[in-house]
Amino acid sequence: MWRFLWIAILFFYVNVPVQAQRNNGSDIEKPIAIIPFQLIDKQVVIPVLASGSTDTLHFIFDTGAEVTVLNFATANKLKLKGSGEVFMSGINNLMVKTSSVSINALYIREVRMPYVKAYLENLSNLGAIDGIIGIALLKPYIVKIDYRKQELVLYKSGKTPIGNTGRLLHFQLNYTTPVIDASIQLSDGRRLPGHYHITTGGDYGVLFNWPYVDKNKLNTILPTINTDPVRDVVKTLYYINSTIPSLELGGHSIKQVPVSYCKDIDDLGVFTEIAGSIGYDIWKQFTLTINYDKQELYLE
Repeated sequence: MWRFLWIAILFFYVNVPVQAQRNNGSDIEKPIAIIPFQLIDKQVVIPVLASGSTDTLHFIFDTGAEVTVLNFATANKLKLKGSGEVFMSGINNLMVKTSSVSINALYIREVRMPYVKAYLENLSNLGAIDGIIGIALLKPYIVKIDYRKQELVLYKSGKTPIGNTGRLLHFQLNYTTPVIDASIQLSDGRRLPGHYHITTGGDYGVLFNWPYVDKNKLNTILPTINTDPVRDVVKTLYYINSTIPSLELGGHSIKQVPVSYCKDIDDLGVFTEIAGSIGYDIWKQFTLTINYDKQELYLE
């Protein structure tokens, strides 16, 4: 299960610009790339090429991934050598050492991403996955995730294309991860508001942060359906799975939402309390258009 994802680099993180231009011409509505994807174990998996290789790589696209991650085995196959040690922090805030590599360029259909810095991790538990990419692809473009057609559609950064019929929600950023407002309904009728990460790569409905669970005593209110031991890169984490009657998000009410929590999950907010993350089981019901530059999310 996809419970763990590196989301923060605390040292030596370098932002590398991607080749993209502001849209200021008449082709504002014209996509610059349409990228087909596969849904594998609830993951959006896109085809990627690396400079110096003709083999198609398979990367998970996750809006909650703040850094680009490359599988150790793939790095060896591409003959990329790690350089130095960096410290990474995940959603359980444990620090581990890893190394990074520099890739001359990644190609995602018509999109060329030069000088990509990727952090090495063992992704063997994800099957035939070569890497993970998120904010690096999300940041320079307007990205439309069409689950029905299984396509990522990229537009130039700027004004969201005319003709979008989705409902507009404004988001804020926690470090570089988009955060949206939502509320949950409990079986006792209470509604609890919260701030949630937009995490398309999460294989859940809602994954709560433990401080939010503890503060609102959700562990004493939510019925336990089952428990789920998941091996993280550091240790085994034990998730408790349940459901809530509904999630209110952007004027939509989603019923009987699967939720999970774990005492080790504490995804800190830099300016605000983070209630948790909203994952695939919610987002699959919509077409998402994310304008990172304008901090806009359209749901349709």
